[in-house]
Amino acid sequence: MFLHPARTGPTMWSVRADRDRAHFDRWAPRYDRNLLQPLLFGPTHRSALAAAAIAGAQPKVVLDVGCGTGRLLERAADWWPSAKLVGLDASARMIEEARRKHPGDPRFQFEVAAAEANPLAEASVDLALTTISFHHWTDQARGVREIARVLTPGGVFVLADILPPPLLRPVMRRFHGPDSRRRLFEQAGLEVVDQRRPARLLGAVLLTAGRKH
Repeated sequence: MFLHPARTGPTMWSVRADRDRAHFDRWAPRYDRNLLQPLLFGPTHRSALAAAAIAGAQPKVVLDVGCGTGRLLERAADWWPSAKLVGLDASARMIEEARRKHPGDPRFQFEVAAAEANPLAEASVDLALTTISFHHWTDQARGVREIARVLTPGGVFVLADILPPPLLRPVMRRFHGPDSRRRLFEQAGLEVVDQRRPARLLGAVLLTAGRKH
């Protein structure tokens, strides 16, 4: 089991992470009914799954980091009906909602965990996804490295997040432009095989797909 490092006191990033968790805990009971589901989250999910298929993913195990209530994994189940579907989220209330929707279904597994503290075993996942979650990660480089660690050789990682307009990127660095996302992938040992702005999202989302060497 991978564990968080010990902390000697609160930092700017830990305070932000606590604030984000509290926000998503409050949002969890009504998350599936939010207007963002049809306008942003659903189209992003469909684009990410299509990108994974184009990259050649034929997964036995699918991981969603920042899974919320599990909606992306529910869609992934339609693409790969026999796959094991694992969701991680830092919000305990989001995980409660996800588990409530899939009681007794052995395909689904949901765990409370941040991206940087992935509890899964090395080389245990064939396809990893994250959608509209990356900008919330406390340590983005470490989170990408953790995904690379749990991917099997040849496994695919698809990251989709908001792409700020060029003039705002210097002050919205946590969203990352194409070049900085590519560097994060390469530094983690992932070869970028696709990068695009899906038309269905009007260019507002950048999708990056990488494959583990």
